[in-house]
Amino acid sequence: MKYIKTILPIFVLITTLFLSCEKENNDKEPSPKSKTVLIYMCAENTLGTNYMRDPVTQKNMTFYECDSAEIVRGATKLPENVNLIVFADKSSKNVKPFIAKVDKKGWHIVKSYDKDWYATDKKFMSEVINWTVTKFPATSYAMAFWGHGNGWMIMPESQTTITNAKAKRKAYGTDTGKDNNDGGDGYEKYINIPELAEVLSKAPHLDYIFFDCCQMMGAEVAYELRNVCDYIIGSPAEIPGFGAPYEYVVPDLFTDKEHVGQVIVDDYIKYNNFSDVGGQPLSVVKTSNMENLLIATNNCIDTIMAHYPYPQNLPLYDIIYYGMNSPSARQPIFYDLRNVMRKYLCESDFKAWDETFQKTVVYSVFPKDIKQTGMPDWNSVELTSNIYFRSFTMNKENYGGLSMFFPQTYYSNADSRYLNLNVSIKNLQWNTIIDWTRYNWE
Repeated sequence: MKYIKTILPIFVLITTLFLSCEKENNDKEPSPKSKTVLIYMCAENTLGTNYMRDPVTQKNMTFYECDSAEIVRGATKLPENVNLIVFADKSSKNVKPFIAKVDKKGWHIVKSYDKDWYATDKKFMSEVINWTVTKFPATSYAMAFWGHGNGWMIMPESQTTITNAKAKRKAYGTDTGKDNNDGGDGYEKYINIPELAEVLSKAPHLDYIFFDCCQMMGAEVAYELRNVCDYIIGSPAEIPGFGAPYEYVVPDLFTDKEHVGQVIVDDYIKYNNFSDVGGQPLSVVKTSNMENLLIATNNCIDTIMAHYPYPQNLPLYDIIYYGMNSPSARQPIFYDLRNVMRKYLCESDFKAWDETFQKTVVYSVFPKDIKQTGMPDWNSVELTSNIYFRSFTMNKENYGGLSMFFPQTYYSNADSRYLNLNVSIKNLQWNTIIDWTRYNWE
């Protein structure tokens, strides 16, 4: 999830000017542009109701409103031969989900829906993507996902339905359903990563996916999405509620795919105010190398498991981790894969493994060590005390920027409302090869 620092809202009248608005623009078949980028904004949640101060207008605006304004400003720098398309589902009973084209002249609604939907429903998401590709053809495509995230975490299908999904966190979303007229009644719905991969597999192959949401840079996520895009960009950790500085990142979205990750990451850091914590964990994965990384990692697991006889826990107390969430029984989760390998492999084995890793995680940046800053902000909003995240050392030697799941006995003791992570990890393809059950885990 994106973590959020709220500012007490004041009454602000915000007027949004839409230069065109209609049910659907049925103009003649458009000519293909060089690239179409779809920003999928899932804002029927706290990001659409909590406030921040817009750095340009100095007005209190919701995170959704602020980033929407930034997108408009960023689009003024775009060339004519590209399509920037935004799907948005905001927290509003009056404004239904819509698709907009954004260009130098502003924000134009090109399709509006007559009722509210769960934006995280895979059928609806597929319809949005297919409509966009049909109406705005291009020689290449890419997507950015804006919203909350919880990495690979899986919840059972029964908890993605209207009646059972309340307050369940998983993967990408969330859509609260509060605006629905079908009995949604505020029940949240996310989409699991395997479901997201299924949706994207039916769309044109993407140059990249940019996740502007929390904890999506995990080996399990990247491997699941390896066949639908060439690169994945995002953070293994929680990110701030204000997310990417879109005024500067929007032009970056149309950079060639070999360099787009680095320019997005660099501008993410350059134009956001990370002065207190010295940055944000961000990374770029080349998905064509994920298979090689899985093979290399699997070959090393037996060495690691010598330290890890069930039911003992692999000692990870000094390993970089990126979350401590309710679904993980308030225990550390999302451990840095490279840091684990560095600790448990001999020098020659680590060097061989790291060669594959560096070809897969092709770019990454990291913040200052928390013991230097005393600020836990980049790690977790759920933990306001700076006594956490002090057990490891954040530096170039340890940091990799890609997390991986390692089973621990305390994950089996999570709140009964959540899945046992030692079991739910089995839903991910990465785990079919790693297969923790061969070491007698559940």
